[in-house]
Amino acid sequence: MGDIEQIFAGSGKSIFIAAEIGINHNGRVERAKKLIESAKECGADAVKFQVFRTESFYNKAISPEGHKVFRTYELSYDEFAGLKEFCDDAGILFFATPLDMESLEFLHKIGSKVVKVASSDLTTEPMLDRIRELGIPAILSTGFAGVDQIARAVELTDPKKTALLYCVSKYPAEKNDFDLNFIPKLKKKFGLPVGFSDHSLDIYFSLAAAALGASIIERHFTLDNEWEGADHAISLNPRKFTEMVKALRDIESALGPGEKKITDFEKKIRDLSMRDTYARRSIAKGEKISKDDIALLRPGSGVSMKDYLSLIGKTADKDIAENEKI
Repeated sequence: MGDIEQIFAGSGKSIFIAAEIGINHNGRVERAKKLIESAKECGADAVKFQVFRTESFYNKAISPEGHKVFRTYELSYDEFAGLKEFCDDAGILFFATPLDMESLEFLHKIGSKVVKVASSDLTTEPMLDRIRELGIPAILSTGFAGVDQIARAVELTDPKKTALLYCVSKYPAEKNDFDLNFIPKLKKKFGLPVGFSDHSLDIYFSLAAAALGASIIERHFTLDNEWEGADHAISLNPRKFTEMVKALRDIESALGPGEKKITDFEKKIRDLSMRDTYARRSIAKGEKISKDDIALLRPGSGVSMKDYLSLIGKTADKDIAENEKI
């Protein structure tokens, strides 16, 4: 299981897998609880919500439709406090994206171990500054942002309490939208834990990101892709999420320290699999051995060029039977 505190400390050996519930609860607490229970069963380490007061982050006059959508899905602070307790009892980490300053303060008040900063808030510097003041570890999503903007955001946060998520803010994101090779570059440039917020429709890109060094994988999560709502169609259902978790755990088991090791099984069959020098025909004592007399056959322990060339033109000092080791 992934541990977010170990990820920030740089000692995490397991990928931290977050089920992004976001607003897929559709404004209903009981649905949120069912999503939490299902995410836990699927193997998620954490569930993430979006906590907000619609009036504090959406301009109703400019975007009345967007305001209406979020207002419909808004849960109260008391409801979120209850959901955190529900997560604590279920043994799964609760965290959230605060979409306004008041909600950030609320998450700090209820003891959230980490917050996620949405890509759209990577340039909201007063929020980043307040996160640093509060001392809350933060996962910064980097959709929309260029490298200079990412660097500025990192500058404003505590490097010991910051992780980055490679992200393409498109729903759904498609293969040509990604450059997963940016993940190790992002990790190297900033020296921070790096993950992947994947908005594609399948699990392959998440698996590739893990192989490239992503230590956090975040995926939108739903119980039913057919449900009405903004994000259900681009979310992973329980079957897909479980499949992804299993594959990610297999990948992390296969990722070692970057050293070439010889397994016990390989050691056992090595001498049956490599080759040695054998006589292609019967060679009498006193005959010179030619190249054509030498067969390179299994089993053996390997044939060096030095040993191979030393046999060519050598006089046999005894009779050598066909298929006998020379």
